Amino acid sequence: MLPPTDDILHVLRHTWGHTQFRPLQEDIIRAVLAGQDTLALLPTGGGKSICFQVPALARPGLCLVVSPLIALMKDQVENLRQRGIKAEAVYAGMSHQEIDQTLDNCVYGPVKFLYVSPERLLTDMFQARVRKMKVSLLAVDEAHCLSQWGYDFRPPYLRIQELRALLPGVPCIALTATATEQVRQDIVEKLAFGTSHRVFQQSFARLNLSYSVLSTEDKFKRLVEVVRGVGTQKTSIVYARTRRQTEEAAAYLRQQGLAAAPYHAGLPSEQRTRTQQDWMQNKTRCIVATNAFGMGIDKPDVRLVVHLEAPDNLEAYYQEAGRAGRDEKYAFAVLLQGPNDADELRRRTQQSYPPLDTVRRVYQALANFSRTAVGGGELVAFDFDIQQFAETYRIKALDAHNSLRILEREGFVQLNEAVNNPARVHIPINHTDLYHFQVANQQHDQLIKSLLRFNGGELFAGFQRISENSLAQYLRLSVVDVRKMLLFLHRSGIIQYQPKHEAPQALFTTPRFDADKLPLDQKRLHDARELARHKTEAVIRYAAGSRCRQQLLLEYFGELDAPACHVCDFCLAQKKARQATTPAPELREQLVALVKATPQTPREVLAHFTPGQATAVTEQLRELVELGELKYAADGRLG
Repeated sequence: MLPPTDDILHVLRHTWGHTQFRPLQEDIIRAVLAGQDTLALLPTGGGKSICFQVPALARPGLCLVVSPLIALMKDQVENLRQRGIKAEAVYAGMSHQEIDQTLDNCVYGPVKFLYVSPERLLTDMFQARVRKMKVSLLAVDEAHCLSQWGYDFRPPYLRIQELRALLPGVPCIALTATATEQVRQDIVEKLAFGTSHRVFQQSFARLNLSYSVLSTEDKFKRLVEVVRGVGTQKTSIVYARTRRQTEEAAAYLRQQGLAAAPYHAGLPSEQRTRTQQDWMQNKTRCIVATNAFGMGIDKPDVRLVVHLEAPDNLEAYYQEAGRAGRDEKYAFAVLLQGPNDADELRRRTQQSYPPLDTVRRVYQALANFSRTAVGGGELVAFDFDIQQFAETYRIKALDAHNSLRILEREGFVQLNEAVNNPARVHIPINHTDLYHFQVANQQHDQLIKSLLRFNGGELFAGFQRISENSLAQYLRLSVVDVRKMLLFLHRSGIIQYQPKHEAPQALFTTPRFDADKLPLDQKRLHDARELARHKTEAVIRYAAGSRCRQQLLLEYFGELDAPACHVCDFCLAQKKARQATTPAPELREQLVALVKATPQTPREVLAHFTPGQATAVTEQLRELVELGELKYAADGRLG
């Protein structure tokens, strides 16, 4: 029996403080609660997470969430925990012990949400535990990753169908913000949706969002004009393609007196965290970032999103631009277009598919870099700096990057940008054994008491975040000394200690192959290259478009009969042109009064007006003559 609407509204009010659902959310939730497989297509900012979190909280059992991005998983888990909801995540970079403990908590503890990256789904450890979990719902976030026709295909996602076989009778909800008709069909097929499945699609139209493409030869100068035009006290995001460009653009904005800061994975985690917090709290109004920024960040009052370079596809552009105006108030999405941008975008697309020999060479170099033997290394993460990697093996950085992206899309490796993983501790022994250790090891007694003071009994239940800096201040020791003591306790078996970690990582998602025998699918790579070229041309057509920008975007996503938006740069230019060519009633009256008082030739009439009014005056005079309100005299004067 389904819970009444009042019950799911109570969950929404109690947990999130909202008094009503957004469009389609309640319909989606009730379909999920009815046990129907459901595909939900909601635009960026449409509240996708509510669609699986509310039904999961309205029913007993655990919700298993498949998500491709570690940063996004960590954000959602942290948000749920702040609301008093038990949530866990399993992803690359966690130790075997930590994964083991987390999965145990999901089997025996009160965990309500488990987020897991797709490559972890069918490991022996996960399969053994998932059968014991009381899973009530399977949620697949960023579901477009299932489709090779999408813009971010990830082969590990295809294994979700195998996971469903381990969870008979458990409904599945797939969610995405961007999907063409072909991708939608692919999602339904690849997830083995039942015959009674439901598809909910909100229009991709954002009526409050004004899209513009501005041509310029000086992007930074034009950027300043755009930011000032919207308002220097308004919140904005500027997307740059490279880390260097984020730094340079932010510095230029600051030189012009604007509060701006760069954000990219190469910055220390403390700086990224501080920059994001300052932006969220409106201390910094403009953040200049690479494209990962903004995912999972709920800031509704962004008034402006600017792209210094066009993304590789319209799906990415729509998602990133859509981070503006989530409060449904008027906002702007601006793409700055240089004179050679179209050619540069085509060149980048061509370069993104290097020869297969180069791809195999990079794969072998990655094995050497990580010291991974043939047949080993599956899902074992290692620190990975691509610049150091390229220099060490004398590979062009661009070739290394593009080859690794191909290996990732083919499902052989996974790359993770730097994610701030705080230090974590778990006490695996019981209270009695811990007490005996403290009595026998007085030099570590105060540290153990401090850990318990800051984290309580939760340390016995599972891994908990700790602050080494706070411990050091409390104990009046150096951070180095605290870390040495924690390592000693770890080696003694008293605690399990995961040091703080923030370096980028990589891992092999399959047992390592001999590079010469790496089973690259040449046909699929050829198809992917052609698809990428097609998507690139769609971006170029959008930028050069001579029609409503929103119509161009909506047609790409299959909405073929959408009306003009009336707020994009093209629509506004059309409106201005119409106003210029359609004389106001005052002009008609002015012309009639002028020539009735003193008959004049058309040339003499034009002398009373500015050059910009000449066309409107000439057309109006012609119309007045045709209507018989004015007549030509024999001397050519109107009267």
